[in-house]
Amino acid sequence: MKSHGELVEPHPSARLVITMNPPTREYRDSEPMNSATRGRFRSFEQPYIQSVEEEVETIDRQVNHDRDVVDRPTLQKIVQFAHQTRENESWPTISTRNLTILCEHIDDGVSPKAAVKNVLWGVAEPNQYPEDAHETLNDFL
Repeated sequence: MKSHGELVEPHPSARLVITMNPPTREYRDSEPMNSATRGRFRSFEQPYIQSVEEEVETIDRQVNHDRDVVDRPTLQKIVQFAHQTRENESWPTISTRNLTILCEHIDDGVSPKAAVKNVLWGVAEPNQYPEDAHETLNDFL
């Protein structure tokens, strides 16, 4: 309702989409919705893309849509490394969203390895040490 009392009817196709991170290790400070709030929404969980090749395709479409920002072999190595971060609880996790940010750094002229290190530092929790992942990163880039 508007402040003057007029009821505004939404278009039948209108949708409200709300996203949130679950209270997992990466987002441990996130508060889960209580059951009353959850009951007002249909929810869908979207896990990380499990296939390296599928995630490479996804990122490639997003960042290389009008010109090559990151060549395919380099993107493959970066995504493989990101999958490693998701399996090691002591490392910061590189999400799909972080991969697109990482590619933006590369587009700005940063080397792929430096871009990965930058993103690792940016997403690290206080109890995580990004430099622990650097040795493994050397195996990829």
